[in-house]
This record gives sequence, structure tokens and C-alpha cells, in this order.
Amino acid sequence: MHEEFRTEQFAESFIGVWKRVVTDPRGFFQDMPIRGGIQAPLLFLVACLVVAGLGYLVVGPRGFGLGLVFWGTLRSFLYAAVLLLVARQIFSGAADFEATYRVVAYATAPMAFIFLPLVGGLAFLYTLFLVIVGLERVNGFDAVKSVLTVLLASVAIAALGWALGLHGHASYPHGILGCHR
Repeated sequence: MHEEFRTEQFAESFIGVWKRVVTDPRGFFQDMPIRGGIQAPLLFLVACLVVAGLGYLVVGPRGFGLGLVFWGTLRSFLYAAVLLLVARQIFSGAADFEATYRVVAYATAPMAFIFLPLVGGLAFLYTLFLVIVGLERVNGFDAVKSVLTVLLASVAIAALGWALGLHGHASYPHGILGCHR
């Protein structure tokens, strides 16, 4: 049973956690510890982005693959912070930044295949679903509050991107986790 990424057995743990997140999201997020630091979830997220980056290096565009890990990691922190702000301020969510970041990091599992034509959009949508499921658990939300949290956070990030002149970058849906094309 994989409920946390372990670096000691990197490949085996990555595959096990990835598979559980994707095939049993409710079970995974129910078993996921909400404490224990962000190192393991962060390394899982980076591993998913590295897989996607390598895919872009093969499929193209190559330049995008090189920046994906850096920008995707940076944006994951921004997304977690905005989700936390919306969840707490609007819906009285119970989670802290660590729990919210853990959800964002593990929900990135499908993004490993964002580089594949036709699959990329579905991977992004499934990632949003995973964030919704994870937020339900860590905040004690029902599905409606969790969906509204994701929608409001996405609108806030798009508005921030627009205000900063990042039209077509931060406002594009894949831009939430650094995966715009």
C-alpha cells in the first residue's frame, strides 16, 4: 500500500505511488499523511515533471521540456498558496500549507504524460479532479466546496497572470502547474 513517496527505493516507490494516485485517488488521499514535510511530495512532483520534460525533449517542443521542471515546481508552490488562501478565507478550510502542497504535488501524477498529443488535455483535467479529491480530504470539504476552491483559485491565478502581462502563459489552464504549450 503506497501512501507516501519514499526516496530510499525511488523507482519502485514512484511507480507505486503514481499508480495508486491515478487508480485509487480517494484511497490514496485518505491514507496520505498530512504531516511529514513537503520533501517527499516535492520530489514526487519533480519526478513527474522530469518524465514530462523528457517526453517534450523527444516529442517536442524541446525548449519547453527544459524549463518545465523549474517553472512547474515554482508554480506548484503558487497554486498551493492560492488554493490555501481560497479554502481558508472563503470556505473555512482546515488544511495548512503543508497539507495543501501535498495534495498539489501528488495530484501532479497525470502530468507526467502531458507531452502526449490528445492525452495532455485529459491529463490536465484528471489532475484538477485529483486536486478536488485531495482538497476534500485535507480540508474536510464536500465536493462542492472543493470544486469551487479549485475554480476560484484558477480564476485568481489567471487574473494575476493577466495583471502581470502574462497573457497566454499563466492564464492558460496548463499554466497552473507549469504545463502550458
